[in-house]
Formats: sequence, C-alpha cells, structure tokens
Amino acid sequence: MRAIRNLAILLVLLCTGCAAVVVGGAAAVGTYTYVAGQLKKTYNVNLDGAYQASVAGCESLGLPLLEREKQLSQATIKTRDADREVWITLKAQSSTTTEISVRVGYLGDEQASRRIHDAIGAKL
Repeated sequence: MRAIRNLAILLVLLCTGCAAVVVGGAAAVGTYTYVAGQLKKTYNVNLDGAYQASVAGCESLGLPLLEREKQLSQATIKTRDADREVWITLKAQSSTTTEISVRVGYLGDEQASRRIHDAIGAKL
C-alpha cells in the first residue's frame, strides 16, 4: 500500500511538469524543495529570527541589501549577487516556524540559492 502511495506521489510530480528536487537539510522542519527557480526550506524559528538571520546571512556573503520590507506574517529582501538580482521571501508558517524562499536571477540558480540558504542557516 505504501509503494502505491509513493508511486502516486511520483506520478503527480512528474505530470505537473515540475519535478521537485528534495534534499535533506539540518536545523529544519522540512527539507529543501527546488521548484520553478525557488529553493524553499522551513526553519524552526519565528519570523523575526528568520528575518534577522537572512539579513545577517546576506551581509556575511557581502550581498548588498537593496530593499527590505517586514510585515506581521511575511518579509522580503532584495539583494544582488554579482550581476543577478536575488529575492528572499519569508512567510510565517506558525509562531515558531518560517518558510524561506530564495530565488537567484529570473530563471533561478539552485547552487547559488543553496549557498544563500547555508549562510542564513549559519546565522540561526
């Protein structure tokens, strides 16, 4: 029965045109998910902590903070990595978890996004 369920999930992912790449991650509620140019991960931290870690992570990589906006349940950071724009989106999932999405360039760059996620995770 479990094999049938796993096969059904795989078929749904393949039929949508975007197969999700899922890789295990440390200090996270979930795993990395790379879909449509965005690398997402849910962290065990509230929105304020995730926002501060994201800003500190960008600074540690030498990425200039071009725009920042923080609201009650979400926040955004726009920066630049070499000649590409980077968008970091934070969404509170609960009072203790936050999903962070990183997109590098208009088409996405998984390796660059992972480098930024690693820098954010190091600041948590």
